[in-house]
Amino acid sequence: MKRLGLLIMCFAALAMTSCSALSSAASSNTVASASGQACGVAVQNLYSAYHNTGKVDLTNANNLNNALALATCYTNLKQNKDDQSYRKAFTSGLIASSAGLITSANASAFVDKLLATAGLSNINTQNIAQTATTAATIISLLNALKQ
Repeated sequence: MKRLGLLIMCFAALAMTSCSALSSAASSNTVASASGQACGVAVQNLYSAYHNTGKVDLTNANNLNNALALATCYTNLKQNKDDQSYRKAFTSGLIASSAGLITSANASAFVDKLLATAGLSNINTQNIAQTATTAATIISLLNALKQ
């Protein structure tokens, strides 16, 4: 009888640990997907502005907000670059929210290009409009999506 009680307690502890680990992974994937979605929206908006005007005008408040969102998503992705589950969820969110600009066919290459775009790590609310290379960094990233 005591063994049965001990066995039940062990299974309960194992179940709680497993649920906690699954919950943590699901939570991470939710965060990654949300970050990917934010990135997809920002990229799509910046690409549209760039495609229409031929430049990324950082005096425009919408472009400024999208550039900051892109930099934030880049930072989140960079911090989790070795987590394949995070990267997969991020990519799924990116594809889902980019209005067809980023597809299954070009998503992996775009995420690789995004991770390689080091200039995004220097963008923040204090320096974004003054950084001469900010627009060039973003344009380089957007040129990877030329259609």
